[in-house]
Amino acid sequence: MNKVDFIIVGQGLAGTLLAYDLISNNKKILIIDKHLKASSSKVAAGMINPVAMKRCSPAFMADHYLPNALKVYRDLELKLNSKILYLKPILKLFANEDIQNTWKVKYSNDDMDKYISSFSKSNEFSFLKNSFGGAVVEPSAHLDVSLFLNISREYFTKLNLLKEEIFSFEDFDHINCSYRGDIADKIIFCEGHRLQNNPFFNYLPMSPTKGEIMRIKIPSLKNFNKMISKGIYMIPVKDYEYVVGATYNREDLSDKVTQEGRSFLISKLDSILDVDFEVLSISAGVRPNVKDRRPLIGVHPEFSKLYVFNGLGSRGVLQGPTLSQELMSCLFSNHLIGNKIKNYNNINRFD
Repeated sequence: MNKVDFIIVGQGLAGTLLAYDLISNNKKILIIDKHLKASSSKVAAGMINPVAMKRCSPAFMADHYLPNALKVYRDLELKLNSKILYLKPILKLFANEDIQNTWKVKYSNDDMDKYISSFSKSNEFSFLKNSFGGAVVEPSAHLDVSLFLNISREYFTKLNLLKEEIFSFEDFDHINCSYRGDIADKIIFCEGHRLQNNPFFNYLPMSPTKGEIMRIKIPSLKNFNKMISKGIYMIPVKDYEYVVGATYNREDLSDKVTQEGRSFLISKLDSILDVDFEVLSISAGVRPNVKDRRPLIGVHPEFSKLYVFNGLGSRGVLQGPTLSQELMSCLFSNHLIGNKIKNYNNINRFD
């Protein structure tokens, strides 16, 4: 019987961040994960955005989450000897004059000047169809989530910390927290939308949505250093290449790309770009959204060795590092998890 401190089920963004936190605190861990196409982390945009664009207001607790996220990802770059974080401003394009006026008023009166560095004119960027100008949001950044997860997987594998398999609940003894010859003090489920099939946590109100993203090439635009936001996002990832997303589909939760998704993204791009582009690839994933749009963090109401860390949502790259640290502090203590995890994230809100 192999003894570890923690078993982590799932190596998406949540599971990966938690694994690093536990390792840095000298805890013995085992990750159980199988490469599955529909994982949301594998097609995540990776945008670290401190602003709620529709309302022109700070994202929820942005001042709390942003500095820590940037620090954690920079530290992981050093640990992994890989470039994964890119500081890039966001160019929010205004769709009409009312939105333009709203942003300018909030910049002047609502302390949004700490997030808005400047405003752009309608004719400032020749490759854009933009009649009403825009605002430049910073600090903001882009995390290469796919690369981060891939090199992390290599790191965990090299240290013999990862088992490449689908977790089988038939082989799990939840009373003793043992699984196929491994026994742990605690187990944390970081399964993404597949939490719906978890017999211990499937009572949690998830509302998964499928998202499709597109990689494009713009032959006339070698490297634009800003991320663009106007109904969709467009993120520069290398010379001439950009990632574009995303769609939202609550009916089809497969990993199949669709003509509808492709047409939607192309139509949005046609409304933004005044230059030719070509589609290089399309990918699909299923987001583990929660009905109240808050993460799922906490301990099972009956079985004290079973935890969940899931549902990070569209701002998971921004919030994930801090949320992982909050959960970790609970895993190390015998205090009630409610004393550590904020009420708006704690799964006990659904008891």
